[in-house]
Amino acid sequence: MNDSLICRQCLLHKICIYIFAAWCAVLAALNLFELISGGTKSIVIIAAVFAAAFIILVSWLLAEPLSRLRGWKLALLLYAISLALKLLIVFTIAPEDYSDFWTFRMGAASIARGDVSFVTRLPYYSIWAYQFGFEWLTAPFFKLFGQSSSQFAIILNAFFAAGCTPLIYGIGKSFLSRRNAVAGSLMFTLLPITINLSAVFTNQQISLLFILLAAYIANIKPNPLGGAIAGLCLCIAKIARPDEIVYIAAVIVAVLLLKRSRRSFLTLICMLAVYFACFKLAEYLVSPLQPFGLGNNYPLYKFAVGLNEASFGAFSKEVSLKTFENEAFILDHELRDAETMKMIQEDLSIGPARLLRLFTYKTRIQWTGLWHQFEMLHDIAEAKEFVVLGRSFSSDLLQNCC
Repeated sequence: MNDSLICRQCLLHKICIYIFAAWCAVLAALNLFELISGGTKSIVIIAAVFAAAFIILVSWLLAEPLSRLRGWKLALLLYAISLALKLLIVFTIAPEDYSDFWTFRMGAASIARGDVSFVTRLPYYSIWAYQFGFEWLTAPFFKLFGQSSSQFAIILNAFFAAGCTPLIYGIGKSFLSRRNAVAGSLMFTLLPITINLSAVFTNQQISLLFILLAAYIANIKPNPLGGAIAGLCLCIAKIARPDEIVYIAAVIVAVLLLKRSRRSFLTLICMLAVYFACFKLAEYLVSPLQPFGLGNNYPLYKFAVGLNEASFGAFSKEVSLKTFENEAFILDHELRDAETMKMIQEDLSIGPARLLRLFTYKTRIQWTGLWHQFEMLHDIAEAKEFVVLGRSFSSDLLQNCC
């Protein structure tokens, strides 16, 4: 084993830990600022702190007896715990699907029936062409079970999403004690954002499942075959959700951190080769069904709707209507892209001080005002009142608390 390689990997490991710790400190400071400034009601912050402490405590206590199990028995139990929690959400508070979640389900159901005419009929699929990939992957399950209901869709997602828990444990035990690896997988399972995504039919679950599977396989099988299988998993993840740059980098870092061997580089080379080859094949196979490819044909949109100073850097409905639903832009994509780029340049030319304030707002909204981003609260937020334990509450309570 090369000592210099080990030293470099140790340094990389420390750098990653320091960056993560610094980011956690920033988030803690932002939340403390929200509490002091009164931007969020004290009760919400206090409740969140107690909830976080409770999740950590429960995960740590459960990790001790669970870690006594070995192999597939432990993996199966972790999967069952995660699945049970997700199905509880499905059968209790999951909202009726809406927005993109409705579009995903209807697309998958249509493909299952052999009808793909919606791809060329709806402008949505010429712009967000990559969404077809997720629907293409899940359509066989709709056809196999003869189901297309909203509840069936999120049950299907629950079975995919539950697989993330044992995979996190499998990756974690490579550099943590067995108990800590189990505790980490349980904390992930109990995270509010993880629970939240159990309530909707979306592509994050299946994508994350195959990203983690790629990292796990590349770690336990640092050889060309392991790299090839990992590459295939990454291809499936990209078909489901095109964040390839982020997750390929994550898998590479994970392998380099966990494996201190030159064989890991050969594994990564094979992984990348198979990943690109398989995705090109997938694009070829899907081209008769989706002529617009499997990519994002309007990447400027996310920048434009998120840089509006009037909306404090949050989603700007005004900009969305102006760019995405403008009839002239639907007919002329070159004009749309040119005008959108002008808007982005104008948003970024407001000066350093205002730009810093804008991104401060964006960070605060993303990390300290999350309640309104919880899809499982959609029906509650839309209704005039909601019921908890037999008691009725006005939905204004959420607005007043957050």
